[in-house]
Amino acid sequence: MFCEALFGSADPIGQSFTITQGTKNETFYIVGVYEYDDSGVTLASEYDTPTTTMYVPVGTAKAIMGSSDGYSSLTVIGSSLLYSQSFMDSVEAYFASYYTHNDSYTVTATSMESMLESITEMMGTISLAIAVIAGISLVVGGIGVMNIMLVSITERTREIGTRKALGATNGSIRMQFVVESIILCLVGGAIGVSVGVCLGAVGAGVLGYAASPSLASIVVAVGFSVSIGLFFGWYPANKAAKLDPIEALRYE
Repeated sequence: MFCEALFGSADPIGQSFTITQGTKNETFYIVGVYEYDDSGVTLASEYDTPTTTMYVPVGTAKAIMGSSDGYSSLTVIGSSLLYSQSFMDSVEAYFASYYTHNDSYTVTATSMESMLESITEMMGTISLAIAVIAGISLVVGGIGVMNIMLVSITERTREIGTRKALGATNGSIRMQFVVESIILCLVGGAIGVSVGVCLGAVGAGVLGYAASPSLASIVVAVGFSVSIGLFFGWYPANKAAKLDPIEALRYE
């Protein structure tokens, strides 16, 4: 990709190009081209150009960058049949043997497996934190729903008394207010899902990655809304069902 961008279809071997490093211009000559492997590359869109790597001699790179002698890190590739943890321990012990009398330097070996475990642990912590925040939000929202239902019952006390005087059972009164609480939470859940889908689409468009919520996540979100309405709406509904019809009719 790099050579195609510079020289097109011409043979790049022996060709030169210049790179500006700070205030200096460095000229490089191409001595070889490696075959580009795109099997593991995912592009944001079909029009994106993949980024390839240019390799230069390590001595040349150190001279250009003004780096000191030695290496801060090394990449060791083992056979696929090796046990990664055992291989990592062996590599760490091998290089640590050169620094047994140097207390100011410590050799640390990491593998892709250990890095993946660290990332997984970090993502688990983030997921737990998000779950705690979501739980607090649900509790706060549920308390708000319960307060709204209590206010609604207070304003409709005479109506409840009239219904009970005409023969409405405690169960029908309770069911009425539970259903109202669930509908209230369903409306809030639908608004939340709609806003989340829209913001997710905008974020995916900005980042250049296709993303869409799954049907299962939407169903789970709606299910939580129903459960919040049922849980926090039960107390007000039960309070309304237990009202004395005579006292309710006298309520001003």
